[in-house]
Amino acid sequence: MRFFDEGGVPSQGLSRPTSSQQVAEYIRRLIFDNRLRVGDRIPQLEIAEELRVSRVPVREAVIALDREGWVMIEPHRGAFVVGLDENSTRDHYELMGRIYGFGARRAAERGSDEAIAELGKVQRALQAATDPDEFARLNMQFLARLFQIAGSRRITATVRLMAVSIIPGNYFAEVPDAIKLQKRGLRIVMRAVKDHDGAAAEQGFVDMLHLESEKVVGLLTTRGIIGGPEAD
Repeated sequence: MRFFDEGGVPSQGLSRPTSSQQVAEYIRRLIFDNRLRVGDRIPQLEIAEELRVSRVPVREAVIALDREGWVMIEPHRGAFVVGLDENSTRDHYELMGRIYGFGARRAAERGSDEAIAELGKVQRALQAATDPDEFARLNMQFLARLFQIAGSRRITATVRLMAVSIIPGNYFAEVPDAIKLQKRGLRIVMRAVKDHDGAAAEQGFVDMLHLESEKVVGLLTTRGIIGGPEAD
């Protein structure tokens, strides 16, 4: 799950998407919506023309998607959709849980009562939100503040590396029960941060992302994007 630029809008959190990241998001959406299927060749020239960009960001996007496992680049033939595998998808969310959880641990240990109280205001607004776009915005704001409280450039940099969405568009609109799971998980995290209980804050993220990984795997399997448990 991407926390810093969900919903198809430029991030107001820690980073803004580059043109190649936007192209990658567009190609993920084509695959997610089954407009490109497993085995299809990525029409790079047509995508560049459709998005009115040069071929450079399209090529960079394809390379990134090859690293993520969405596509496979075959020399002298192009790039082809291969979909995702179950193990890698689960591992993505498990790793996010560990990394985001470590940030929450440090926020709980280092945060002042005043900073945590301000974080609580965002959390209460998040709990009241029902619209997926509004929820995504508040979720992004909550997490950006949480990691700011952690007070570590290394944590912020590592979180940026993980802020790549498997689900294109608004994660909270696409994934069944995502808002409910996120609200419940962040209530646990917020309670632990207020208590300055770093271990509980960390575990809250680990548990939340584990549950959400099950929902994502189910959704992608239903759409035919995940074909089996084993990576090539």
